[in-house]
Amino acid sequence: MSLVFLSLAIAALWINLLGAGLAARRLVGDYALARAAGVLGICLVCFFIEHFAGFGPHPRILPFSTVASLWLIWRNRLLVRENRGTEAIFLVGFLYCLAWRYTFPDIDYSEDKMPNFGLIEAYMRGGRLPAPDLWLANYPANCYYSFQHYGASLLGRILGVGPGVSYHLAYCTLVGFLTLLFGSTLSRLCPWGPGRWTVIASLLVGGSGVVLISHALIRDPFPIDMVRFLGGAIVHDDLTPLGHRVSAWMTTAGIEPRDLPMEPLSYFLTKGDYHPPLAGFLLLAFAVALIAAQETGASGRARAMNHAILAATVPVAFIANAWIVPLQALLVGGWLAYRALRGERSCLIPAVLGAAGATALEYPFLVQFTQQAIGDNASIHMIGRDDHTPLLGWLLTFWPVLGILALGLLNRDRRPLALYFVATWAVALVATEFLYNHDLYGGPYARFNSTLKWWQWVYAGIILTVGAINLGSRSRLCRYGTLLLLLPNLSFAYDMGRQFAGVKKDSMGRLSGSGWLERDTVIKDMISDLSARADGVTIESGLVMANSESPAVTLFSGKQSLLGWPWLEEAWRGSFTEINQRLSDMNRFYSDALPDPTGWLLSYDVKYVLWLPRDNVDKGARYRSLTEKLRPRYFWHHFYGDDDKFCVGYWERIDGPAGR
Repeated sequence: MSLVFLSLAIAALWINLLGAGLAARRLVGDYALARAAGVLGICLVCFFIEHFAGFGPHPRILPFSTVASLWLIWRNRLLVRENRGTEAIFLVGFLYCLAWRYTFPDIDYSEDKMPNFGLIEAYMRGGRLPAPDLWLANYPANCYYSFQHYGASLLGRILGVGPGVSYHLAYCTLVGFLTLLFGSTLSRLCPWGPGRWTVIASLLVGGSGVVLISHALIRDPFPIDMVRFLGGAIVHDDLTPLGHRVSAWMTTAGIEPRDLPMEPLSYFLTKGDYHPPLAGFLLLAFAVALIAAQETGASGRARAMNHAILAATVPVAFIANAWIVPLQALLVGGWLAYRALRGERSCLIPAVLGAAGATALEYPFLVQFTQQAIGDNASIHMIGRDDHTPLLGWLLTFWPVLGILALGLLNRDRRPLALYFVATWAVALVATEFLYNHDLYGGPYARFNSTLKWWQWVYAGIILTVGAINLGSRSRLCRYGTLLLLLPNLSFAYDMGRQFAGVKKDSMGRLSGSGWLERDTVIKDMISDLSARADGVTIESGLVMANSESPAVTLFSGKQSLLGWPWLEEAWRGSFTEINQRLSDMNRFYSDALPDPTGWLLSYDVKYVLWLPRDNVDKGARYRSLTEKLRPRYFWHHFYGDDDKFCVGYWERIDGPAGR
C-alpha cells in the first residue's frame, strides 16, 4: 500500500476521532474520557439507527465531518495543546500496533482472522441490519457479539477504504484508545513517572509469570509456548530436564493435561486477530479510567455522567465481548456498591439511566442475538475435580499479580480504593478457578475458552489498578516491590522482538490482508476479476471441520459463501442441521457425486463455482464431467491451464435462478 495513501487515511482518521472527542466533551468533562466516549457513543447510535435504515456502503459524510472536526480542533486549540501528552500516548499505542499490522498484515486462516474479516466485510455492505452472514448464505449475521466489527466497518465506510484496511486501522485505533485510557488512569493513580511507564510497558509488551521460567523449562521457547504454558506447551517434546520434572509435578497419572492458555494483552496485540477480546480490554480500561476519575475529584454533572457511562459498559459488553460480561459486572457493580456503602447513593440513579440508555440502543440487536442457539451452548458451570489448574502451574502463571495484590493490602495510600480493587480481583481469580463457561468444548479443552478469555482480562486489570496504586505509593516496599514483580515480565519484549525479527515479512505493507493468497498470480487475477462482478452466492472446495484456507478466495473477492468454516457456524448457531447438510453436499459436488449438480446449485441460488489448483487431482476427470453438466446454465471463465487436465477458473450462472 502507498505510504502516502496510508498517511492521508490516518490523518483523516485522527482528525475525525479528535473531533468526536471534542464534541463529546460538552457532556464528559475529562478530555481523555471524552475522546473514548465520543467514538463509542457515535458507534452505538449508528448501530441503533442502521437496524432501521442502512447508511449504504459509502455514506458521503467524510468531507462534512472533517470540516466540522477541523473547526472544533481550531476552536479548542488551546485545550488540545494542553492535552498534547494525551494525544502522544494515543499515538504510542496506535503506532506500536501499526508496526505489527503493517509488517504482518496477512488475514489468513490462523486463529479467527478470516471470520473477523468476514464480519467487517458483511457490515461494510451498509444495508439494514442485521447484515447478511457471508459464511452462511440466506441467513443474517445476528448470532455473534460483533459490535467491534461494526465499528471497524463504520470507520472504513466513512474513510472510503476497503475491508482489509478497515480491519487494520480499526485494530490500531482500538489500541490507541487503550493506551490513552491507560494514561488517563495512571495520571490519576500513579504520580511517579517511571511507575506509569512500567505499567504501560507491562501491558503492551510484558508477559505473565511464566516468561522467565519458560526459558528454563522449554528449549528455545517462543511466545506461543509461554502463553500456552499450561497444558498445550508444557507437555510437548522439547522440554529441558527441569521441564520434564516440572511437567511431572503438574500432571496426574491417567488424566490428560488440561489446556489452559492465558494470552496477555501484549501477545494478543501481536497476533493480528481482530477478535472481541480487544473490545473486552477496551471496556476494562474505560471502566478503570472512569473509576479513577471518580476517585480523584470528579464532581457535579461530570460525576453523574461518569457513573452513567461506567454502568453503560456492562450492557455494551454483551454486544462487544459477551465472555467478559460477568467480570465487567463484578468490576462495575462492586464499585457502585462500594460508593453506596460510603454514603454516595446518588450514584445509583445515573448508573441505572446509563445502563438503560445503552441497552435501549442495543435492543434491536439484542432481541435477535439473545434468541440464537449459542445461548444453549453457554452457561456457567462448576469446575470438575479433574479440571482444576495444577497448583504449581497456577502459581507460576500468576505469581507477579499475586505479589501485587499482597502489597496492595499493605498499601496505606488510597487505602479504600486499593482494598476495593484487591477484593474485586481476588474474587475474580477465585471465580475463574471454580467456575467456567460450558461451551462446545469438552475433555481437556473444557476450560480452554474460559481461561483464554478471563485470565488475560483479570491479569491486565490487576496491573492497571493495584499495580498503579502501589507504584504511586509513598511506601518504598509497595513501590519498589511492585517494580521488582513487574520487571521480569518485561523480558517478554525480548521474546516478541525475536519473533518480530525472525518471521518472514513477505506481505509487508499489503493491508488488504490478501497478500498471502495473491502470491499466486493466477489467484490474484481471479480475485480481481470476481471482485468486479455482481454479488452472488459462491462455493469453493476444501471445507473441513477446522480452520481451512477455504473460502478465502470467495471472502477476498467480496462474495457471499454458501458455507464458510462449518465448525465456526456450528459454534455460533448450535446444532443446526443445515450446516452439516451443506458441507456434505458441497463435498459431494466437488467429488462429482451429486446426481443433479446443476439443480442443487440453482436451489441455493449459487452464482459462482470456483475451480482452484487444489481441485486438479484427477487429471481433469471431474472438471470435464462437471463442465458438461453445468454447461446449460453456467459459463466457464478460464484463468490458467492449457488443456483439460489442469484448469483454474470459475463457472458463472448465466441466467436467473430456478424457483425454490
